[in-house]
Amino acid sequence: MKKIRESLQLTQVKVANDLKLSRQVYNFYENGKRNPDMQTLIKIADYYGVSIDYLLGRTNVIKPENIDEDDLLSKINTADSETKASVEQFLNYLLYEKERKNKEKNDNNAKKNTDNEIAI
Repeated sequence: MKKIRESLQLTQVKVANDLKLSRQVYNFYENGKRNPDMQTLIKIADYYGVSIDYLLGRTNVIKPENIDEDDLLSKINTADSETKASVEQFLNYLLYEKERKNKEKNDNNAKKNTDNEIAI
């Protein structure tokens, strides 16, 4: 967040005021001493015009562009068979990874719930 703010030549006071936060709270967010809740995270992402994933350091893509599905399909349709096979393999890999991460997340949540029930 600091990098974005400084690139826009904004002060913490200005950003905090615009977001209706105290400067200290914004400073804590910027320096990783506190994490904003989801609503605040959305407000910050919207304020800077970036994705939440970018703010969280999960991607270097500042804001994903809208995908033109017709353009994507046209590119796939005009590709040679080897490229089409590569695209299909990569898509299958991405879907597999997404499913694996969701399963891992669900398993972790189930474990936390079990641990909480045991603690009670």
